[in-house]
Amino acid sequence: MTKYVKAASVIALLFLYQFTFAQNKIPQEKIDELSSKLDAICLPLKEQGIKVSCKVMHADFGKVLYELDPEMSMIPASITKILVGAAAYSKLGANYMIPTIVYTDDSDIKDGVINGNLYIKGFGDPDLYSGDIQTLASEITKRGIKEITGNIVADDSYFDSKYYTLSGVYKGDTGPSYWPYVSGLCIDKSAGATTAGNFLSSDLSSMGVNVQGTVIAGVTPTGAKEVAQFSHSLYDVLAYMLKESDNHSAITIFKLLGAKYKSTPASLEDAQEVMISFLNEVGIDRYSFEILEGSGLTRYNKVNAEMYIKLLKYMYDDRFTFDYFMNSLSIAGKDGTLKKRMIGTEAEGNVYAKTGTINSVSALSGYVIDKDNEVLIFYIVMNGFGGNASNMRAAQDDVAITLAGFFR
Repeated sequence: MTKYVKAASVIALLFLYQFTFAQNKIPQEKIDELSSKLDAICLPLKEQGIKVSCKVMHADFGKVLYELDPEMSMIPASITKILVGAAAYSKLGANYMIPTIVYTDDSDIKDGVINGNLYIKGFGDPDLYSGDIQTLASEITKRGIKEITGNIVADDSYFDSKYYTLSGVYKGDTGPSYWPYVSGLCIDKSAGATTAGNFLSSDLSSMGVNVQGTVIAGVTPTGAKEVAQFSHSLYDVLAYMLKESDNHSAITIFKLLGAKYKSTPASLEDAQEVMISFLNEVGIDRYSFEILEGSGLTRYNKVNAEMYIKLLKYMYDDRFTFDYFMNSLSIAGKDGTLKKRMIGTEAEGNVYAKTGTINSVSALSGYVIDKDNEVLIFYIVMNGFGGNASNMRAAQDDVAITLAGFFR
């Protein structure tokens, strides 16, 4: 069972509408009415000197219903995670499992003794917890292992050793305390590979295994044999990442894509190249964006409305992954970072979106199910307002509520 249940019947209904109403038109007077309502929300902010960019498109018809400065370059904050989620679903597939694997360099373990080392290697699972290590230890004992003569080697070589991403790299960027620790083998979202190795050693000892060596850092040799494996599903990982806006998860998955499709140990540059390639495949102009990392913590990521609308439309058209992707997003009034927003309005339960907030940046982007039970794609980002973002979030909610009440 996955942690987050997909609303398959809702998605099936949406696709039914995609075909049933594909030839229908949206009356211009309805578009004009919607534009007037959205102008009334957005333009007063713009008049205050705040950078506001907004765009709305009907998902089935590809009809633009509203736009305000859609090509304006903006700092996206955590809606950057939409890009990471979309790339991961598209390239890895919704059924992908992210493993953590225990190996040995002993060619014969049938005697219950590992005459050599035990290696625990991470492959970029951001949701690996100490309890999962206990499960791995239990799997090892089920293989009849009673003794390990060598060391337990903790291997985080799937990623490079730049553990704190862009902390301290750019002047005026998000402060060091905000950047999470990220490695190929990370435990409890904060500790490194040797901590995972220590957990494994301790758990094995408590289960009666005689571990003679110590825990050291190292690299799993080519040809090592698999002893045990623990995996988390990509859907559960991405749903947590997107709903809870988890920065550690986002940077980890960003680098995982670099490791899978570029090289290992994966660097940020590898991940950036994979993201650029993916966005180019979607049809997004390379010169319209800059994505340096996957969480949105940096102020040096740059995007615009056009790229988000194209990307969200691309995901909507992908029948194999759209239900997973849409239901990975926060649902207004129900869960994630939108749990307490838009409650008691027409948007409650009908907005599936990602929030974004860093200093003087606020954003909301995703999908709205309108009064016709059709899907609208939207993007609204504010930069440069200073101070508290509550007024920006209120305006975003007003936009989403207006869209949820729209009908043709």
